[in-house]
Amino acid sequence: MAMTALANKHKTPLQEVFERYHVGWETKSPDLIASLHSEDTVFHVHDGSAAVHGREALRQRCIDTFAKFDFSFEMGRRFYGDEHWVFEWTMVLALKEPGGAPFTAGVEMLDVVTVNSRGEVTRKDVYMNGGEAQAAFARAGIQR
Repeated sequence: MAMTALANKHKTPLQEVFERYHVGWETKSPDLIASLHSEDTVFHVHDGSAAVHGREALRQRCIDTFAKFDFSFEMGRRFYGDEHWVFEWTMVLALKEPGGAPFTAGVEMLDVVTVNSRGEVTRKDVYMNGGEAQAAFARAGIQR
C-alpha cells in the first residue's frame, strides 16, 4: 500500500489526466470522456471517417461507438510530452461472424492526445492497424 501511495505522489498532472480519461473509456462513459475535453475539441479516428468537432459531437460519437462495438483494451506503452501523450494499445473486439459464431479480434491502436494548460483534451487522433481492422470487420461481415 505504501508503494502505491508513493507512486501516486510522483505522477505528473498530465498522467493524472490520462488516468481519469482512460477510466472514461474503460467504463464507456460518454459523459466522463466529454467532460475531459475542451469545448472546441477535435476527435479524429483515422479510418476514413470525418473528424468530430466540439464536446457535444464527441459525446454523441462515443454513444454511437459504444452502442455499435463491444470492445475492451489491452494497455501498451505510454509516452508523455509537455502537453501531449502517445498511447499504444490493442482494441479487443467481441464480434460475430455472419452465421452468428462469436470471435475475438485484436486491432493495434495508437492515440495521440493534446492537452491544454487547464488539463482539457483539445485534440485526440486515433490511428489503427488498417489490415487488422479490415480483416476483423470483413470476418464479421461489417462493411466499412
